[in-house]
Amino acid sequence: MSASVQETTLESTTPMVAVCNAGDLEPGWGEAAWVDGTQVAMYRTESDEFYATSHHCPGSGAKVMARGILGDKTIDGARVPTIACPLHKEVYRLDTGACLSAAAAPLPVFAVHRLDGTLWMEAGQ
Repeated sequence: MSASVQETTLESTTPMVAVCNAGDLEPGWGEAAWVDGTQVAMYRTESDEFYATSHHCPGSGAKVMARGILGDKTIDGARVPTIACPLHKEVYRLDTGACLSAAAAPLPVFAVHRLDGTLWMEAGQ
């Protein structure tokens, strides 16, 4: 499942939760949010893409991922956005959650949708 932002309509039968305005997120930075009972980390990349992951570090469970270092890696000739855990420096793909730097547990990712400047996530993810 891709976690990158999609311009969408909310005609789906899946309940959606408004998270924040796209303009509330600074490029190259993450912010923590409480969404439908779950702590998530919302990111806006320098190339104006939006992603959401669990705010919990997969290794320790600490709530730190929104303070990670955004970056990217080239994989099979394609640019892939990444986040590095600020505690252990493990690097995760923002689109799939796969750990790129070790044989570690993946980082849970969530689908993000944008409608009229508001970022939405599916409820109960």
